Amino acid sequence: MIKTLLIFFAISLNANAELLDKIAGVINDNVYTLSEINRIQKTISIRREISPFIYKKNKLTKSEILRLLQNNFIIKDKLSELGFIVGDDAVDSRINETIRGTNSSRDQLTSLLKSRGLTYNEYFELVRETMEFNIFQRRIIAPLVTITDQELKNYYYNMNKNNKALAYKYKVLDFVLESKKVLKKDIKRLPAILENYRKSGNIPSIYSSITTNDLGTVSDEDVPKALGKILKQTNEKSFSAPYINEGLIHIFYVDTKELAESADFQKKRKLIYNNIFMERSDKITQNWISRESLNYYILNNI
Repeated sequence: MIKTLLIFFAISLNANAELLDKIAGVINDNVYTLSEINRIQKTISIRREISPFIYKKNKLTKSEILRLLQNNFIIKDKLSELGFIVGDDAVDSRINETIRGTNSSRDQLTSLLKSRGLTYNEYFELVRETMEFNIFQRRIIAPLVTITDQELKNYYYNMNKNNKALAYKYKVLDFVLESKKVLKKDIKRLPAILENYRKSGNIPSIYSSITTNDLGTVSDEDVPKALGKILKQTNEKSFSAPYINEGLIHIFYVDTKELAESADFQKKRKLIYNNIFMERSDKITQNWISRESLNYYILNNI
């Protein structure tokens, strides 16, 4: 309580007094000054190169930097509570690995950092924060992220749906209606109608005459070109867009969809997983920090 009063006292000093610095924000007993915020703001570019998962944007406002520092404090505090502490020796070891990997020396690294406006001590702490963030992602966030094999395949299919060189084979069910029995406004809605039918068994009475044919496994070369294009753009476990032929409307349920040659998918599998993980983990991280921040005294004075 005394520390909090002192902080507010410092902020509310006589307007005529010249302060050496300004308190920009606080989290618990940790105080951030305006000069510290300004320093980081001027070195965002090099910080982003070193730690792109923390400094995700090319430009950050002072308030965004303050919030980022407070978030880092919460992450460090949680890791410490769980027994994960990144000591100086671990940071030094990681820096030495970087130096060896670039065939340079510590003096060359220091000189390079200086040319970009960053001191070695600042770099040292940035490496520590990066290591802590990586542990946080692996130990706390990763268990909260679920990515199925189906999602990986769908992501890959969407990436390559316009690649004519890729050939697929499908296991499909063909749902058929006479064109004259389908309301014009319902043609585009048929996949959604059939999805509801598949899940609930209910279908509008006007479409009760629908028939289903199990086509088994077919490949791109087994079907007309126009249909092949539709199937290629349909995800596994999904209904295709309508295919109209000889007075009949066909909607295909793609039960399985496999690449005729899956080596490329296996090669890119890890990259795809990482892409999905990053998209999903960002939101989970934000929600996690929002909940955890309720346990801290936080002041934003910018």
